[in-house]
Amino acid sequence: MKTAYLFLLFNAASLIVMLVVDFVLGPKAEFLNAYSVLQRLVGQAPSAGESLVARNIGVPGEFAAVIGANLIIGSILTAIVRLLTPR
Repeated sequence: MKTAYLFLLFNAASLIVMLVVDFVLGPKAEFLNAYSVLQRLVGQAPSAGESLVARNIGVPGEFAAVIGANLIIGSILTAIVRLLTPR
């Protein structure tokens, strides 16, 4: 059960870091903008405009890419921590 909590923690931390970086970069975050996805989820128009991912695969694809990226990052960080900590 401890691994599941670690996984969720790393996913949340990854998402928060991604949101903060995208908020700071604003329109300069051209490839994938998690802050724009968050703005769409709360019903606002994205202040940074559409990212490259949104233009190519659509808004639902951009949402899936943000979720997928955070799941991958969380999985990698969880695996690294589990390998480096003694049992």
